[in-house]
Amino acid sequence: MEELIERLVIAVEQQNTAFPWDSVISVLALIASWVTILFLLKERSEKNRPYMQISFELVRSTLACVVLRNVGTVPLEVKGLTFNENFTKQLQEKTQKRLKKKESTSIVIFPGQKWIVSFDTNVFNIINDFEEKTVRIDFKYSKYGKNKSYDEKIEIDFSEYGGFLNYISEVDEFKNSVDNLKKSMESINKDIKKLAVLVENGENYG
Repeated sequence: MEELIERLVIAVEQQNTAFPWDSVISVLALIASWVTILFLLKERSEKNRPYMQISFELVRSTLACVVLRNVGTVPLEVKGLTFNENFTKQLQEKTQKRLKKKESTSIVIFPGQKWIVSFDTNVFNIINDFEEKTVRIDFKYSKYGKNKSYDEKIEIDFSEYGGFLNYISEVDEFKNSVDNLKKSMESINKDIKKLAVLVENGENYG
């Protein structure tokens, strides 16, 4: 039994001596290096690629608009914006034509800047009067001066903003009331100054 174990140990040692462990370690180290390089190249590529974000925003109180933002670190070029027809057909005819032209366009947006596309209508009109309240936008853009394009899409359901817009509307009403009060106070001050001048002149002539 002891002799058998001894032979087994000798055989294992011979196998360990014969196996090229140094070569295996070198190959594994080379593979690890290539994997690291690939990850670095991918990270660099993603950092240098353009990123565009589209969102719904209120402009000039309740005017319905979508905002195109360059949220990346390089200039980008918008090459196409396509809006779903069952939404746009509810807009004014001139607006429909303007949006249709955006299917093929060339809008350059620099990092940190934005481009506004208006629907030329009040958001409450969309929520209360439109049958289709969701706008779907397919958009294509590329790094400025490059051919490789990125195709993305987004959906904006205006009905989801109803409660928020009601709050904004109440705030606007309060602001308008304050503005009207300010105008009234300014008008009263002018009248008081005019009256003071008249009284003063009357005293002088007395």
